[in-house]
Amino acid sequence: MLLRLLAACLFVTSVLAQNTPVLLPQPQMVRYSEEKFPVSLLTVAMPPAASAEVRFALQELKSIVGERTGTGIKNASSSASATFQWVIRREGGALPEVSERDGKSTREHYKLTVSNKGVRVEAQTSAGLYYAVQTLRQLISGEGKTAFIPGVVVEDRPALTYRGVMMDFAHGGLPTIAEIKRQIDFLARWKTNQYYFYNEVSIELKGFPNIAYRSGYTQAQVREIIAYGRQRHMDVVPFLNLYGHLHELLRNEQYAGLAIGQYGHELDPRKSATNALLKDWISQYAELFPGPFIHVGFDETWETKRIADDKDARINSEDLWVQQLTFVQAELKKYGKTVLAWTDMNNYYPDIIQKIPAEVIPVLWEYKPDTVEINRYLRPILKEQKPFFIQPAVSGWGHIYPDADYTYDNIDLCLQAGVKHKALGFIHSVWTDPVEPFVRASWLFMAYGCIGAWQGNVPDKKHFTETYSHVMYRLVAGPMQKAFDDLAAANEALDKCLGRNTNGMPRGTIIESWSNPFLPYYLKNTLEHAADFRNARRLSESAQAELITALATCSPGDTAFIHSMIVTARLMRYSATRFLWAKTICDRWNESMLERKKNDFVAYDLVYPCHGLLVDVMDEAGELKTAYSEAWRSEYIPYRLNTMLGRFDVENGLWEKLSLKVIDYRVESKPDHVADQSFEVLFKPDF
Repeated sequence: MLLRLLAACLFVTSVLAQNTPVLLPQPQMVRYSEEKFPVSLLTVAMPPAASAEVRFALQELKSIVGERTGTGIKNASSSASATFQWVIRREGGALPEVSERDGKSTREHYKLTVSNKGVRVEAQTSAGLYYAVQTLRQLISGEGKTAFIPGVVVEDRPALTYRGVMMDFAHGGLPTIAEIKRQIDFLARWKTNQYYFYNEVSIELKGFPNIAYRSGYTQAQVREIIAYGRQRHMDVVPFLNLYGHLHELLRNEQYAGLAIGQYGHELDPRKSATNALLKDWISQYAELFPGPFIHVGFDETWETKRIADDKDARINSEDLWVQQLTFVQAELKKYGKTVLAWTDMNNYYPDIIQKIPAEVIPVLWEYKPDTVEINRYLRPILKEQKPFFIQPAVSGWGHIYPDADYTYDNIDLCLQAGVKHKALGFIHSVWTDPVEPFVRASWLFMAYGCIGAWQGNVPDKKHFTETYSHVMYRLVAGPMQKAFDDLAAANEALDKCLGRNTNGMPRGTIIESWSNPFLPYYLKNTLEHAADFRNARRLSESAQAELITALATCSPGDTAFIHSMIVTARLMRYSATRFLWAKTICDRWNESMLERKKNDFVAYDLVYPCHGLLVDVMDEAGELKTAYSEAWRSEYIPYRLNTMLGRFDVENGLWEKLSLKVIDYRVESKPDHVADQSFEVLFKPDF
């Protein structure tokens, strides 16, 4: 009897497990029952005295239910009669505060209970209520009138107090305000509470009319973003550079004199005009961003050190770095700001951590999946017993589509180190240095890091695309999962072919993707990696097919994202195509002319107006230019678009020029003429 009872219990547990919803992030405690509550019976009351944050959370609930049922939630006549009950224990607490640094805050805690009588949320603040609603979004099963919420008790709280994503608004395309709001909505689903606005000179400032003119954001737009984030319990944190990485300022003649190098990257702290400018900037940024935190960068100030080492022995680059950070921290303290700064210059100045101002919070960034490198930067921080943040990244700076395993492992190792050593927070970097890739290709990996920061451990990466696709794209989960997996595999194949010898430039496949494929180096490389290039094409085509399939039945809100991913797949395919086609063209010519000594319809194969190999490339580049432009405009403002489209124009022109060379050679020769030179030598393709 005991064995039968045990077997029955295991069967029930198994059935419940198979039918329970996927929850990302995974709550601290989940206990399911056999009860369930029909979503159609959900009612809610909106008390007149409810705060703006509570009202927003309840409105979010109504939108979620409306999306799943088509009818929405009915209004209850009173709070007592509502089937959605909520309790908030204290007012305020919408955003993370400096006072939560001790890790003991209960501000985001919540308990969610679903029975056959209704839904109840108990939370410390409106933030907990909002996060309970995000969990409830994932608990709903079914569609329309049959949708229900399984019986469950959820008790949840974050592992890390501060959980942020740093979005790059300096290097690549600049997202539209609508796209920034989509990013914030997306990150809110994973209970992210900080959105770091990385800015070099992409925010307009009073008294500096040339800064960010048509290449950035107005202060009114930034305030709109801040307000939007606050509604979703996400503090928009200014992420500035107040020493290095200011080339876009210093390349202007008006400000060039403030640089250490000629039209360089770094301000000269020895000049009084430098700090006068920074005082003005700091006052404006402090007024614009009301939150308590500010990240001031201070990374990669190599130029000062290089000039000090090679040209000017009077410069003590370490002292200047400390002097400037001390000045910036003191100025920001006047406005009540808590300063964060990167610590990578510890690599050059081994004692720098003990010299930084006591109130500055060091931020360790390491973007490689390398425990040795992480610990190299971590040890000095631990030695000085400083509270710290840790910052991994999506590897989007070197690839059209991020390197999946590289990114997953980097996030995992940084999160492990952060949790083990009680980091204050976790910031997930999204860089756009190569400009060409779309940030939307990084969303999957952004979610992975944000989920891990709440849970305190990363999701199972082996099944992450499956669970993520189920949560994000429930109507087309299968095709989306397959597309994500194919894109990752396509990048892995390309990574075997390109990006191995970038020598100081960003590591990755994108650096060489527009190089001359007819150069001896690349023809040899293509011969050695032909199977990998073909595999990249096959996988990119498969991803594109899955994404096109998903378009037919996806949620209307996902179509723009899927279109961007289709362009990403096509860009990856094109990268492989141009190298394979260059090798195929050379082989076709050389095999016929040099080996067989026979003019065997070579010109037809290469330049026939609608089917030649050279025409193939022009067709694809031309069509891709149009699709790329459309995808860019759906995500970014026009700034830098022409720089990207120019690549397609030059590419098309070079293949067209080569095509005309072949046509002219054929016209000028006799019908049976056999060339005595290889294709690459005879035509000297000039890319």
